Amino acid sequence: MARKKRALFMTVGTGFKDNQKSLAHGLMCSIVSKDPDLICFFGSRKSKSTIDTLKQIFNESNDEDFDDYFETKFIENDNIDEFKDYFFEFKSKILELEDDYKIIIDYTSGTKTMTMSAAFASMIFGKELFLVAGDRKDGVVVKGTEKCISQNLYPIYDELIMDKIKDLFNSNRFEAGKLLIDDMISTNENKVIYSKLFNTYYYFDNVDYKKALENFDLKIFKETWPELAIDFQKNIIALNILNKQNQDSNDKTRFVDHKQKKYYMLASIINNSKRRGKENKFDDAVARLYRSFELIAQIRLLEKYNIDSSNVDIDILKEYGLADDYLAELENSRDKKYNDIKLGLIKDYVLLEQLNDDLGKFYLENENKIRNIIKFRNNSILAHGFEFCSEEDFEEFKEIVLKAADLLNKNMGRFIEETKFPMFS
Repeated sequence: MARKKRALFMTVGTGFKDNQKSLAHGLMCSIVSKDPDLICFFGSRKSKSTIDTLKQIFNESNDEDFDDYFETKFIENDNIDEFKDYFFEFKSKILELEDDYKIIIDYTSGTKTMTMSAAFASMIFGKELFLVAGDRKDGVVVKGTEKCISQNLYPIYDELIMDKIKDLFNSNRFEAGKLLIDDMISTNENKVIYSKLFNTYYYFDNVDYKKALENFDLKIFKETWPELAIDFQKNIIALNILNKQNQDSNDKTRFVDHKQKKYYMLASIINNSKRRGKENKFDDAVARLYRSFELIAQIRLLEKYNIDSSNVDIDILKEYGLADDYLAELENSRDKKYNDIKLGLIKDYVLLEQLNDDLGKFYLENENKIRNIIKFRNNSILAHGFEFCSEEDFEEFKEIVLKAADLLNKNMGRFIEETKFPMFS
C-alpha cells in the first residue's frame, strides 16, 4: 500500500535578529527529518521573516528552490494571545486535510498560545506531536545540537476521557458512554474492554439479559477494574440465573436456579426503578415500581398456590374454599372472546387477601396508601393520564414495594444486591 502523503503543521515565531537564523535552522531540521508533502505554517504576519530565513537556509544547501520542492500554506493569525482563535485554525485545517494526509505537528517555535493550541489540537485529534530540542541559548536551540523529540499526549487525553466515561457509566448513560469511547486514542484494546462493559450494562438496564450475558467478560472486567471485582462476580451470578431457560427436575441445582429466576427478575426491575429515580425520571421509576409490585403478587400466586393470574383456573380456587360470591364475581369477569380470567394488580392482591396470605394482609393494611399511589401512576403521562409523578410519589411507592418484596422472599435483599450495578469511585 502506498505511503499516505504527509502534512507537517508548524507553529512559527519571530525570534530576534541575532537568533532568528538559529530558530529557522531548527525548523529546517524538522522539515528535513519529516520530509512532508505539504507544510502548513501557523503564525502571525511577523512570522513571515522567519519563514523567509528558513527558505534561504534551504536554498543555500540545495540545488532546488524551497518553493519548488515543497508545497506550502501559510495560515496567518495576528491574535497571538487568543488560544481559541489559534486552536480553531488548527482544527479547521486538520478536518480539511486528514482524509488525504497523515498530519504531524511541530510546536517547537511560536508564542505560548500558538504552541499550546498545537499541543491541544494534537491531543484532541490524535495527531503525532514533536519538537526540535537541543542545547539552548536565549531560548533557541543552538545550531548543530538539534534533535526531534516525540511528545505523546494521548495517555493524558485518554485519562480525561476515561474519567468522563466513568461518570457516564455511574449515571447510567450507557449510549452516550459508548459514543465517547470512540474518542479514546491510545489503544484499541481499551476501546474493546470499555465497549464490552457499556454494552453489558446497556443491555442489562434494558432487561435484555441474554445480550448482557453475551457481552459480560468477567475475567477481563475483574483484571481491568479489580476494585469492582466483587460487584462483577455478583452480577454474573445473577445474569446466569436470569438466562436459565428450562427447569430440569433431574438436576436439583438447575431447579433451584430456575425457581430463583423470578426473584432475580423482580430484583432487577426494582434496581432499574432506583436508577431511574436517581436520574429524576420519576414517571419511568414509578412505572417500573408498578410492574415490580404486580410481579410480587404474580410470583406468590404461582409459586405458592399454582394460580396463573393471566389465566385463572376457577377449579383451583374452589380447592381453597373461597366464597361462592367471590368466585361468581371472578366468573363474571371472564373474557367473552378468549374465555379466560385475567387479574390486574389490585385483583391479584384481593385474591391473596381472600387466600389469607401475608401479602394479602399487607395490601389490606396499606390499601388506602397503595390505591392512592396507583392512582398517581395511572394518571402519569407514561400510563393513562397527563400528570407527572414526583420524587415523593416515587419514594412512597418504593417503600411499599420493598416491604412487599421482603414478604415475598426473605432473601430479596441478596437478590437486589446481586442485580445492582457497580459504581466507579
